[in-house]
Amino acid sequence: MCGALQTKSMLLNTLSKFLIWSLVYLMAIVTKAQPVPDFSGVWQRNFPGASSLVPDPPMTSWAQERFDLAKPLHGPRTASATQSNAAEMQCLPMGFPGTYYRPRPFEIIQLPNRVVMLFEINNFWRIVYMDGRDFPEVPLHTWNGYSIGHYEEDTLVIETRNILGWESENQQRWLDRLGHPFSDQVRIIERIRRVDAESIVNEVSIHDPIAYENVLTGTLNFRKRDFELAEFVCQELMLSELPEMRPE
Repeated sequence: MCGALQTKSMLLNTLSKFLIWSLVYLMAIVTKAQPVPDFSGVWQRNFPGASSLVPDPPMTSWAQERFDLAKPLHGPRTASATQSNAAEMQCLPMGFPGTYYRPRPFEIIQLPNRVVMLFEINNFWRIVYMDGRDFPEVPLHTWNGYSIGHYEEDTLVIETRNILGWESENQQRWLDRLGHPFSDQVRIIERIRRVDAESIVNEVSIHDPIAYENVLTGTLNFRKRDFELAEFVCQELMLSELPEMRPE
């Protein structure tokens, strides 16, 4: 009798362990199979190009000095095309989030281990690594920085570091098209989510204690477009038939 009870207890214990591990396995499968939010397609800004992420951002003296040297094409301090020192007038990349302020569309392509953004402006691409890697131990600063990302439920979270910051009066680096500078220590966090079938919103946070007294956070809205990206050659724009765009 005692042996039968012991055997029954062992069977129940084994069955309990089997059920627990089966439940853990099924939960892992369900978690892994959770759908990835779809951001694929061509998008275009749905906000004014002559705006800033945060109105009147609290600048440090470092940033204020460089802001005063800016000669933007847009906003209340507009300069002429021939006088402006905006990066776009020199056919140079604007970095992020500045590139989003340009009126031309961009396309998002989602792959299992990365998200690729193709920009019509200057025909450049941006790769967001989604494979769990960390930032390089030895930073290499580039025009558009190094981006890694992950999904949080319905949100694509992107962190970008190692962006070339403000260098000189003639090589400006701005967060927008109004002249707000950033340093090469800037860290940018983007949280992109779908609002509906035709729109996405990007909550952008700027961490740059060299340039700003606190973290800047704002939202940029984009609408889906039935476009194909076109070829864009910046030098052709500079040599266009518009008199104000011709080099002196």
